[in-house]
Amino acid sequence: MIFSSEAETSLIGSCLLGPEQIDAVSDIVSTEDFYLPLHRTMWDTLQRLAMSGEVDVVTLHDHMSDQQEAYGGLAGLAEMARNTPSAESARLYATAVRDKAQRRRLQISLEELSSRLESPHSELPELIDQAQSKLAGVMGERASKVKPVGDWLNSWVDELDARFNGQIDPMGVLFNIPELDAKTSGMHPEDLIIVGGESGMGKTVVAAHILDSVCLRQHKPAVMFQLEMRKEQVFNRVMGSHTGVKLDALKDPQRHMDGEGWDKLTAGVSAAKEAGLVIDDRPGLTPTQMRAAAKRWKEHYGELGCVIIDHAGIVQPDDKSIPREQQMAEVSKAAKILAKELSCPVILLAQINRENTKRGDKRPVMSDLRESASLEHNADMILFIYREAKHDPGCAYPGIAELIVAKQRDGEVGTVNVVCDLSRSQLKPATAENVSDYHREFPPQPAPAAEPARFAV
Repeated sequence: MIFSSEAETSLIGSCLLGPEQIDAVSDIVSTEDFYLPLHRTMWDTLQRLAMSGEVDVVTLHDHMSDQQEAYGGLAGLAEMARNTPSAESARLYATAVRDKAQRRRLQISLEELSSRLESPHSELPELIDQAQSKLAGVMGERASKVKPVGDWLNSWVDELDARFNGQIDPMGVLFNIPELDAKTSGMHPEDLIIVGGESGMGKTVVAAHILDSVCLRQHKPAVMFQLEMRKEQVFNRVMGSHTGVKLDALKDPQRHMDGEGWDKLTAGVSAAKEAGLVIDDRPGLTPTQMRAAAKRWKEHYGELGCVIIDHAGIVQPDDKSIPREQQMAEVSKAAKILAKELSCPVILLAQINRENTKRGDKRPVMSDLRESASLEHNADMILFIYREAKHDPGCAYPGIAELIVAKQRDGEVGTVNVVCDLSRSQLKPATAENVSDYHREFPPQPAPAAEPARFAV
């Protein structure tokens, strides 16, 4: 196994000579980086002693006297300090310990992958995903990259000034619904956005609209992990959103497609060819596999406009032995971490429970999210879609859907009305013209007459 007892010993000795070095190297090395159990215990003890300002050979010995046979007692600790060339070399020793630890982790990861490669039951694509995830995790982010506010305050002020002068657009990636973009400033890097709603309410319509807006209209690459439908079904909805061609015509063009539809579709296909749109419909993906795949696509395109996961309830957890509620917490946590790692918004679709159907006002609220505690906590924005027509087909405006901004860390909450055309998987601003056009094509159905009361004879 790869390790250096001399580097570990010298690091501990330099911190005994100069206790101030403990804080100086804590952003480089952690307890887990030490290979020898004795040195792990020593380092952990030194860090606790540093908090009380009582670091010296005698105090360390007092706290580890039950292991003095392993290090030679007080005389052994004194010799360890005496044999250390210089306290000022602590960062050099810490770097060496950290380097050995990373090489050791890489060695272990490669050995694990090698044994899995030999298994006849392992799937090659899954092994590749696991390999990329493990190798990416070997080189973790260190605290040394974190800087005090004073070091980056000037750039923050410069960016604020540029926003004020109109040199930087404060809008993120657009939803392409003006009223919603005005309320939210669009979708921003590192944000986790939950899109919630009942089954059949229109969550996938929202997802298709976002893909259309991000990829085909704003020309930013995007990845969708679709765990429920085939990629062709999703692409039909994206094309419907972009072109206005009905899904029936895309499903059965021989019966339903006309010349105008073919013209619109030709333009849509041309736009899709130029777009960096990825629809990954592999079943049973885990958060680790999605992370590895999304990182590959970011490396391929250089950036990602967004990542969409449809939907949270059927993402396979990496650890299937933990309780369901904890599994959901891991899924939402992984989605939030992915947003930060990729520096792009991640949209996680989520089902709500049936509690809303028991209320007079059936509009969803945050507590309606299944396993809502973790989803609500990790989300930067929660957006519900609600169509009154799903519960009352005879309502006055069956084509209207409400996009309810139930949570927004950096903005106000509220509701935006849109025209929701399920036949085309299309969302439009609820202007008078759009509402009128919808109701001309799909006239509201009169409410069914109440059934007369029946009396027993």
